[in-house]
Amino acid sequence: MNTPPRIRNLEDAEEEQQTTGSWEQFDPYSVQPFVEGMSEYDEYQQAWRMLGFMVDCNFVDNDEEGSGSNDQDTTEDGCARYVVWAAYVDLDYEGGGIAEYQYWDRDTQSWDDSACAYADGSDDGDSRCAKMDCHLDDTSFAVLGFFKHRSYDDWMEQLFKHEGMCVWSDEEYAFMKNARKSWPQGCVDSGKMSDDGEYNLYYNIKPTTNGRISIGFYTDTKCVEDYAVTTEQTENMIGNFFLESDNNSGDSNDNGDYDFSSESLSESMDRWNSAFAVWTTCHPCVAYDIENTDGSGYGDDDCNDGDRRHRNLGGEACPTGEKFECYDDAGYTNCMKFSAKTVMKTATFRDIALGRTQQTLVEYPLSGFLSEASQFTYDAMSSFAAYFWFIAVSSAFCLSLFCLFKVSRDTTTKSKGANQESLLTM
Repeated sequence: MNTPPRIRNLEDAEEEQQTTGSWEQFDPYSVQPFVEGMSEYDEYQQAWRMLGFMVDCNFVDNDEEGSGSNDQDTTEDGCARYVVWAAYVDLDYEGGGIAEYQYWDRDTQSWDDSACAYADGSDDGDSRCAKMDCHLDDTSFAVLGFFKHRSYDDWMEQLFKHEGMCVWSDEEYAFMKNARKSWPQGCVDSGKMSDDGEYNLYYNIKPTTNGRISIGFYTDTKCVEDYAVTTEQTENMIGNFFLESDNNSGDSNDNGDYDFSSESLSESMDRWNSAFAVWTTCHPCVAYDIENTDGSGYGDDDCNDGDRRHRNLGGEACPTGEKFECYDDAGYTNCMKFSAKTVMKTATFRDIALGRTQQTLVEYPLSGFLSEASQFTYDAMSSFAAYFWFIAVSSAFCLSLFCLFKVSRDTTTKSKGANQESLLTM
């Protein structure tokens, strides 16, 4: 795979606007599609899922986005942590948009097909109602590529504010939008010592199973040599870091009507894991709201029933868009904004293998078959048949050579015998 082009930042765009007036050319929110070579696919037939996190101590720092220190005393030689995700395309897409699919409901643990009732042609039974199932091993979605971000906080910020607010409950969003700022952005000196007094202790995010993360303590400045602690011990050493942050304290009004200040670290971690796990399932490229059935679900109190989040949408009153679209605070609905607003890099099969070895990726991280356009297809039976016939033909060829050698040897033996009999009779 080729590394996708790096999208110019907002400062470049603003300078371009001042000199040429061509803002749209470099506006990161106007870039569609998000990977070079995907212009043939409609954004509604594209999907994505998070695969998890991995630790890479052999990363190349050239042209790499900074991980940031978050005002913490971080070491300079910490091993890089990456968030890894995959993009997919539905090659059987029929043009029905988001309403062509049914979505996995994490509350009922079942497929929700209510959106299909709003698809064009649903009345006559001709509309397609496919499962958005790129997270399953038998999916019919094709893989477009694997990608990684070292600055996972930037990735989370874009994902949370553009799509999290559409998928999560109000309480989940109130917690998660600030909780993501609390994670360390490097290998941090804790100022604590090991129980035997032999090691200084450092901490960083620790990738765990099924795409989760936690706080890990380590005895080296790269944050790779584990020092086992329980959640309670972690809280005793650094407190409930979700609440210690100024961005998520009980004194802040940024949590709306919700107060998380009395929670233990274990309770906050459970809250994080419950909400964050939603990204391990398949999601449309375009942020969606399953309750926005007519495209007019956002605006002020004069536009809806008051039970939905109200967004200013850039000042537009009572906006109307596509069915099930989700409008964020800025009024954007584009495809996978975290890919355009962050430094996206191609994840190689080495990266995927590294995550598999560390056992930190989700189940079926390689789900989906690769497009035939890339000349990589997942077809186990065809591969088995090809190898079978290759072995059979090779065996037959070797057998024929052996038979030819045997016939040649027998012919030579008989010829020598005949010559000897001829000499004796003379």
